[in-house]
Amino acid sequence: MMPDPLRVLFVEDSAVDAELIAAELQRGGYRVDYERVDSEEGFLKALDTAEWDLIISDFSMPHFDGIRAFDLFNAKRLDVPFIFVSGAMGEERAVRAMKAGARDYILKGQLGRLNAAVQRELAEAVSRRKRREAEAAKRREQSRLAVALQATGAGVFEYRVPADTLGYCNDRFAEIFGLQPDELPSFERFPAWFLEQIHPDDRERAAQCQRDFISGANADFAVECRVRHKDGGWRDVTCLADAAERDKSGKVVDLVGVMLDRTEEKRLEEQFRQSQKMEAIGQLAGGIAHDFNNLLTVISSFGEFVLESLEPGSEVRGDMEEVLNAARRAENLTGQLLAYSRRRPGAPAVINVNAQVAEVDKMLRRLLGDSVEFRTDLAQDLWNTYIDAGGLEQILVNLAVNARDAMPDGGRLAIETANATVGREYLDSKSADIPPGQYVTISVTDTGNGMDEHTRQRLFEPFFTTKGPGKGTGLGLATCYGIVKQAGGVIWVYSEQGHGTTFRIFLPAVLEEPQPEIESTHSEKLRGDETLLVVEDDEAIRRLVVRLLKMLGYDVLEAMNSADALEIAGASKRPLDAVLTDVVMPDGQGPELAQQLAERYPGIKIIYMSGYTRGAIELDETIVLLQKPFSRQDLARKVRDALDREE
Repeated sequence: MMPDPLRVLFVEDSAVDAELIAAELQRGGYRVDYERVDSEEGFLKALDTAEWDLIISDFSMPHFDGIRAFDLFNAKRLDVPFIFVSGAMGEERAVRAMKAGARDYILKGQLGRLNAAVQRELAEAVSRRKRREAEAAKRREQSRLAVALQATGAGVFEYRVPADTLGYCNDRFAEIFGLQPDELPSFERFPAWFLEQIHPDDRERAAQCQRDFISGANADFAVECRVRHKDGGWRDVTCLADAAERDKSGKVVDLVGVMLDRTEEKRLEEQFRQSQKMEAIGQLAGGIAHDFNNLLTVISSFGEFVLESLEPGSEVRGDMEEVLNAARRAENLTGQLLAYSRRRPGAPAVINVNAQVAEVDKMLRRLLGDSVEFRTDLAQDLWNTYIDAGGLEQILVNLAVNARDAMPDGGRLAIETANATVGREYLDSKSADIPPGQYVTISVTDTGNGMDEHTRQRLFEPFFTTKGPGKGTGLGLATCYGIVKQAGGVIWVYSEQGHGTTFRIFLPAVLEEPQPEIESTHSEKLRGDETLLVVEDDEAIRRLVVRLLKMLGYDVLEAMNSADALEIAGASKRPLDAVLTDVVMPDGQGPELAQQLAERYPGIKIIYMSGYTRGAIELDETIVLLQKPFSRQDLARKVRDALDREE
């Protein structure tokens, strides 16, 4: 197998000498491919147009100097062996050439050493090339590592244990503290400074973890703690490290690690946990309220039947009135539970918050009493929002009553409104789960006792109260939370013990204008003689509805489930005018039954009954819904409205 050609550039004015040197190289086993130049111009052109394995230059030529050639070669930064071969090169010239960086020099009359020198230099060139490639690979690896660390947001540090100094840290390490790299203390003062930055509650635990790792008691170093940020806040960080070097006893003398800022991650985790907790409580509250509403419907309605049969002024009648009063209070509690779970019945509409505040102004002043100074600061040209007006009134009353109770010796209460365009960054800082955009804000601020962090964390949970027994149900703020969430908004609290409290509400702004109230179109004729089918699996509710409808003059059929209803409807000799069905039943859904009946009996009217709201059970706005608990009047109007409705 033929060896690869050795590409040689001769800087030589004598063609004969170049041939002799090439012949010597060939005797050494090289297959020589060479070019000869004898001028600066030719030398530079040869360097630019070809790649060379070896450069052999004469030292002294008539029109070109070897040292000049070597200087031009160095300027190109080429890693090619450069050897002087000269016929007249004294010791002084040799020293000069070697100082300049030439790899070797050989006299033309002593070429026997040439091949050994060339072999050595070519081998060293290969070795240098491999080192460069290894160094380049290492730099690429370091670059990739730096990019990866940058992507993770990790602060990198090296800690030298015997000297107790910080050996190295990257820019991100300083950023976690809110500092520029040059703002960090000197490496010698760093250990003491860093310990001071750790939260006092975490300091000893972090220090002990470090001591155990350095001593070899623990194989791993991993600690979570809080460190002080330049802005005065605390950042949640995780520090992970490994031993870069240990002494003979196994103690760590040099460790390398990373610091990860997990503040945002922890905030999102806490937001998610809080959201899950509130959602779970909301589902529980809604389920309890739904079932309780069925019971209240029966208690209230049958209680009224009993009340009507009792003599006015009798002791038993008074007892029954107390029962009905308790039932009405229970209905109010279930309404608050439904509001918290966002299943509260209501009539959302486009309203102007300023108008609503003005409407409840007098009532709030009466509630607050003379010891509380009350003022409002309402923004001009306030945007409109979409919310149930009754729900907003309930929010304002609840917040005002809570503020009054927090100021037993009097104080000040202010309600302010404003327009706000809210960005993503601000919402993220508040852990708000609403989109960026335009909002109407309502701020309710008092100068009362304020509250601690534990109270703030649980403030909107149902039944959580700081008031004494019999002084509060713990549903007021939970109701506010539910009403605001149902309107697509968010409510925050800012409070500090001894320095008062501010509740701030954000409600989505809308472009529509409030619509004037339209008089009810319900028919005043509340009785009828149509044929109705009542489908309800709860026997007590079913008996109640049937009894009330018969009292109104209707011809009523009853069924306990979907299958029963289809059979009874098919056997009826009278055409059905309407069906009243529960939405959720053990053997199927009310809407499915209604669809089957509508297909069999075109024109039949459908009335749904449920302890849930329209939004919770996803019913179309055109469908008639009778919300439990309901009164005799509610039932009569809903049925008559459905029967008289034009299709």
